[in-house]
Amino acid sequence: MKKIGITDSEKKLLFIVLALVILAASYFFGFTKLNDAAAAIEASNQQDASELSTLEGMVANQAATEKETQGYKDGIAEIIKKYPCDIPQEKSIYLIQEFQNTVGTDIMSIGFTMDKIVQRFSGDNPSVGKYNSLSLSYACDYDQFKELFKYIGEFKDRTTVPTINATYDQTAGKLRGSMIFKMYYLTNTDKEYEDFPPTEIPAGKAGIFYPDDWSPLLELEDLLDELANGLQ
Repeated sequence: MKKIGITDSEKKLLFIVLALVILAASYFFGFTKLNDAAAAIEASNQQDASELSTLEGMVANQAATEKETQGYKDGIAEIIKKYPCDIPQEKSIYLIQEFQNTVGTDIMSIGFTMDKIVQRFSGDNPSVGKYNSLSLSYACDYDQFKELFKYIGEFKDRTTVPTINATYDQTAGKLRGSMIFKMYYLTNTDKEYEDFPPTEIPAGKAGIFYPDDWSPLLELEDLLDELANGLQ
């Protein structure tokens, strides 16, 4: 078999070609890996840029967010200020007496439902929203009927009137009916209980349902005084 002879020039040329092939292969495979790495870095940079933009936006809105949060806190505090921390039964009786003294309406009967829970709140030592419900029957003329709602509307305590009815008694010339009104309060708040004016509530039916200057009551007191003096 005839051997192929390669001259020195051909060997040099072949060596150069092989070197170029190896260089091209190295470049191709190395470039591919570098390209993949560059793509991964680019994606990471984009994600970092997005997160950076989000953080910068949060920093820029921090003052507005803090202001909004403080607004919510102030709003909650204002709501709490509108509610007493307690409404004892004595205060309910006192308000009924004041209602009679101010409006002049006759209260025929009255009932109390105390400390009914409306809402429980979460947190340490949470507040509890409650109400006292007063149900009563009344008799009054039309002007007194209007004064009744004016009086209730001026209550400092948070009050609603969920039920009321009235019929006209033509013989007596009066409106007769019944109503329920609820007085709301919040327990476990920092607000101190503001006591109502009287230190004592008159005892007995007359003391609850009639004003202090009701003439039959005064006449009865005078009669009792006369009897007491006569027995001495």
